[in-house]
Amino acid sequence: MRIDKEKVIDIVSIVGYFAFAYLAIEFFSINKYDWMLEPGDSVCSIPHQSFSNRTLQAGIAALFLITPLLIALLRNLYIRDRYKTGYYATGILGVTLYGGWVFFGRLVVC
Repeated sequence: MRIDKEKVIDIVSIVGYFAFAYLAIEFFSINKYDWMLEPGDSVCSIPHQSFSNRTLQAGIAALFLITPLLIALLRNLYIRDRYKTGYYATGILGVTLYGGWVFFGRLVVC
């Protein structure tokens, strides 16, 4: 079985984008009280930011991280490239789910 060079490049690029998105989401989701965390503490042990601040941070992160994937997804839907469409749809889903968890999901359990 021969693996196409273009498919390998697509896989490496989406994995690289996931790594970039992970770092960017961690940067954008910094709570102004994170400096109060001691080793062994959880997010529940520090004061919470207001919901409007978290929503603004999540919106900015989504604008920067989901927009390029959405443009690429729409382009590949237009040219009917099912292979890349799957990658970009998975990327949008992954970034959305992880971002939702980091910005809002962790605070629901508190």
